[in-house]
Amino acid sequence: MPWNYWHRIELFRIDRGRRVLQHSQDVDDHGPYVCRGAEEWARIVTEDHLERWSLPHGRWLVVVWRLDQERSPVAKLCEVRLNWNGRPSESDITDSTRFRGIRG
Repeated sequence: MPWNYWHRIELFRIDRGRRVLQHSQDVDDHGPYVCRGAEEWARIVTEDHLERWSLPHGRWLVVVWRLDQERSPVAKLCEVRLNWNGRPSESDITDSTRFRGIRG
């Protein structure tokens, strides 16, 4: 069996209490297992997306799914809510786990 770490990242903007899907991407990345947990990895990836794409300020939600070989969701790893003000959090600026882009 080949090694793979397929995940689906779903990025939602929260608009008047509703989830509005803005982006979904399947990535082959083992980040959730080498960072300080799936929640931290999801937050870092989300802030990277928001900053790089100059997405609007506001409330956001990222959902990370573990995928099987056929890229079907197997398990939800986490949901992380954050308020985006246009800049990554201070902990990310100095954190050595910060990276640019998604590998996959």
